[in-house]
Amino acid sequence: MPNTARPIFVRALLIVLFMFHGNLTHASPKSFQIHLDRAAIAYQVPEKGKAILVNIPSFELIAFNDGTPVLRSRVIVGAPWHRTPRLQTQVSTVRFRPTWRPTPSMIASGEYTDRVRPPGENNPLGLAAVRLGQGLLVYLHDTNRRDLFAKEYRALSHGCIRVERWDDLVAFVLDMDITRVHELANGRRTFDAPAPPIPVQLGYFLRFPNEAGQIVTYPDVYGLKPVSALPDMSSPDTNITCAEAAKTD
Repeated sequence: MPNTARPIFVRALLIVLFMFHGNLTHASPKSFQIHLDRAAIAYQVPEKGKAILVNIPSFELIAFNDGTPVLRSRVIVGAPWHRTPRLQTQVSTVRFRPTWRPTPSMIASGEYTDRVRPPGENNPLGLAAVRLGQGLLVYLHDTNRRDLFAKEYRALSHGCIRVERWDDLVAFVLDMDITRVHELANGRRTFDAPAPPIPVQLGYFLRFPNEAGQIVTYPDVYGLKPVSALPDMSSPDTNITCAEAAKTD
C-alpha cells in the first residue's frame, strides 16, 4: 500500500470502529439509563432483574429486564379527580378471573350499585389483575372497556391502571407462556398465582423517552408541575382505592 494511502485507510478504519462501538453502546442494557441521565430524568432503571414503571403523564407502562425495556403498553390511569397514586411498591400476586366490588365512594356517587361483579370479560378488572403491595387496592389490570385504549387522553379511571397488553404483562411477571396465561384467564377458577416481588414505580415524568429513544414532553394531566416524580408518602393521593377487597373462590 502506498504511504500516501495509509493515513486515509487508518482514518476510515477508525471511523468504522467508532460506528461499530457506537452501535454496541446503543444496544447495551445501559443505553436506556443513559438517555434518562442525559435528559436529567430522575428514574433509575435496575441493572439486574425485572422492574415495572407506569408513567402517568404518558399513559404508558414499561417493563424492564436487566435494564432493558422488554414491554411497553398503553394504559389508562386515574382521572384528575381520582388520581393514580405516585409511589414505589412491588408485585404481590396475580389474580386470575377476579371478582370486583365498587368502593363506598363509587356507590355513594350513584355510579355503581353495591354488589360483587362475577369474573369474566364483563368484569371491570377484566380477566386478570396484578396486585401490588400488601393492602394496596390499586391494581395493574385488564378491563371490560378495551375500546378506551384507542383514545389519546387516557386519564379516565378511578385510580387503578388498566393495561392494554395485560396478558403480556402477566406473562412477564410470572415467567409464563402467553398461551398458558390465556388458558387460565379464560378458565373457570378465580385464584391468586404467587408472583415474585418485582419493583413497581407509579411515577410522574413529564419528559420521558419514547420507544424510539426520543425525549418527549407530555401534558401535566394532574397539574403537578415537574417538581418530583414521587410524593411524600403521607400525600393523600396514596390512599386511592379503585376496588373493595374481594376473596377468591
